[in-house]
Amino acid sequence: MNSDDFEKRMRAHEYFHALRCLPGAWVVLCLDGHGFTYFTSIVFEKPIDQHFRDWMRETSRVLLEKLHGIYAYTESDEISILFRPDWDLFDREVEKIVSLSASIASATFTFACKQIVHFDSRIWIGVDKEQVIDYFRWCQEDASRCALNGWCH
Repeated sequence: MNSDDFEKRMRAHEYFHALRCLPGAWVVLCLDGHGFTYFTSIVFEKPIDQHFRDWMRETSRVLLEKLHGIYAYTESDEISILFRPDWDLFDREVEKIVSLSASIASATFTFACKQIVHFDSRIWIGVDKEQVIDYFRWCQEDASRCALNGWCH
């Protein structure tokens, strides 16, 4: 067996490797700090910590620039990055997009706060502008609920 055949056989087991975001659809990357409830409870001021806010903004900015997004929204330990329907970075490969975005976010925030943190990443797909608007309205409603809870406690 030659090495090309062997490589093809091995790549066939990369299950999500061929999964792509729908062509022509709006893509939102949804990143979430992993284990941030505990992390923020021991390190940061409540209900709002200016350093945490600044580090989340910087992480969002880096993601937006590196991945060629058009809009970034962050609240609490969550970041959403919006991409145009014609965005084609990494050939819209889901596995590459979620792994690299989580890596970029984790590295950026870790570098800023000097403590190791982790982000996970997933993809949301919208077929039209109205769905995209609804997605960010949903984010804003969650942010309002979290802000009210934070100030009440």
